[in-house]
Amino acid sequence: MTFDDFKNKTTEDQPDQEPKGKKAKGLHFLSSRWWCPTAVTLGILCLGLLVTLIILTMQFLQVSDLLKQQQANLTNQEIILEGQILAQRQTEKASQESERELKKKIETLTQKLDENSKKQMELHQQNLNLQEALRKAANFSGIHPASKCPFQFSVLDGLVSEETQQLMGLGGWLSFDAPLVQ
Repeated sequence: MTFDDFKNKTTEDQPDQEPKGKKAKGLHFLSSRWWCPTAVTLGILCLGLLVTLIILTMQFLQVSDLLKQQQANLTNQEIILEGQILAQRQTEKASQESERELKKKIETLTQKLDENSKKQMELHQQNLNLQEALRKAANFSGIHPASKCPFQFSVLDGLVSEETQQLMGLGGWLSFDAPLVQ
């Protein structure tokens, strides 16, 4: 088909154009009595859908904002919880270290107590031995014939005093600085 053929087409071939006196067939629903209520109903439905869409979009945005706030709160709570866990671990480490130091001190004090107990037992044993020696010395009946003082030695008569002789009798030694009798 050429351009000239297209120009020469009759009005019968074109559906929108009718010869004079006939109605157009393409827009016959506009002449119907139902098109206006149908258009209003469809317009109201579209407007309702548009309003619903706007409301749902606003609610979605609100929920989205709430979700972001909740996520931020959870993140903050996680950070706080991690800080608390870290502080608790540090406290536990410090407590364990203090416990170790306390155990060491207890062990040291126990050792010192054992050593002091051993020394005290030794001193007690020495005390018992000394008391036994004193008891034996008190029961000794050797009195020097020249004196009523026990534990005098006739060899030392006239050389040392009676007190020095008594000390020697109890196990003391004669020293050069002992008081001499004049």
